[in-house]
Order: sequence, then structure tokens, then C-alpha cells
Amino acid sequence: MQEQEHPPRSDERPEQAGGQREFMRYAFYKVSAEWRRLEASERGESKREFASVVALVSEAVSTRPFSLAGIRGDVDFMLWMRSPSLDDLKRAGERLNATHLGRYSSLPYSYLAITRPSPYLSSARERPKEAQFEKARYLFVYPFVKTRAWYALPQHWRKAMMLEHIGIGAKYPSVRINTGYSYGLDDQEHMVSFETESPSDFVDLVMALRESQQSSYTLRDTPVFTCVSAEMPAILDSIAG
Repeated sequence: MQEQEHPPRSDERPEQAGGQREFMRYAFYKVSAEWRRLEASERGESKREFASVVALVSEAVSTRPFSLAGIRGDVDFMLWMRSPSLDDLKRAGERLNATHLGRYSSLPYSYLAITRPSPYLSSARERPKEAQFEKARYLFVYPFVKTRAWYALPQHWRKAMMLEHIGIGAKYPSVRINTGYSYGLDDQEHMVSFETESPSDFVDLVMALRESQQSSYTLRDTPVFTCVSAEMPAILDSIAG
């Protein structure tokens, strides 16, 4: 899989369009077996508290919950969090960790990135379709790292390959992309997420991207997370009933 890089949309919030970037965090939670064995009344109070804190932090940090229960064995749910303030993201994570459920949970994966204009795309015509954050049912997420050889290529070669890559994506209008930059912030170079109502369209897109020139410069694009949009109370009910 490949990342697609893009500048902000013209209809993004003023602070982004004016130069202030937006931080993104993908926080993947795993609830312990010990929590599942608690009395139903204690679990119920724990679920209500956690859902309430998610709603509370959402007032300062845009937060969207996703379920992975029944899909992956190493995580149960994910919170996609976005804010112009890294400090606000940090405080939101601390509030969630301090809850009863937080004390019974771990974070097997947590990724940090930031938005920025692409070095390869200069016009609206070239921009890929951007994710809408609160729209599609399915979100596919993965970290991305290129080989060092990619950065040794001339800029115009890289741009040509990026435009080929984006042209392939344009053939799948049901899939929308969101690219975050992680250079210096986290272990990966990019965090990439795709929103769609059709998982099969996403599979077809990924297979087509394997044939692009840029694919030979992929160093790492795993793990891949298939996330299903849901309300926080429903997610917690699905974990323990």
C-alpha cells in the first residue's frame, strides 16, 4: 500500500488553511480479560464513565470511535483524535487513561501525525479525495515508511510517480484518503487512513496500487487496521455485553 500526499482542502478550518496544522492521533485500545470478568454492575459504571469522558474530551479534541472487536485479536477499539493543539491531544489521552476502564486497558498501538501541504501537489486538480472524518462506516489505517532510495530520486521523478499513484486512486471514487506526516513525531513517516462504505473497493484499490512505480519504494506499510465506525457505548457493549 502507498500513501497519498495532499495539501489542505479549501474548505478546511481557517486555522489549517492559514498555516496552523492539525495533529492526529490514532489510539488503539485493548481491554483486559480481568475487566470482562468484573461484575456486570461494575462494568456498566465503567462503560458509562468512559463514554462520558470521550464525550467530554470531544469538546476540545475532535474524536471519532471505531470498533475492531471481532476483527483483530490484539485491539478492541480505536479513537481517531484530531486537534490543532498537541497539548490538548495529550490531556485528552491522560483523561482517558485515568478512567476505570483506562486502568484495565492497554494501548498496543498509538500513532501520532500532523497535516501539512504536500511537496508534490500544487493544484486542486492534482489533489486526491480527502477523508471526511465523520462520514463513512469503514476506516482502514496503517503506518507508512518509504525506502531511503526514494528520497535520493530527483523531485520531478517523485512527483511523476505520485501523480500516477493519485491517478489510480481517482478510479475508485468511493474511497477517500487522509494522510498525516509523522517525521520526527513518531516511528513511522506517515499515517494513512482510507474512508469508504465499500471494503471490497478498498481491496481493489490496494491491489491496483501494487502495480504503480512508487510501490517499489515501500519499506513498511503494516500493521493494517480495519475499523468499523460505532458509538462509544455500543463499542463497549460489544466488548463485554
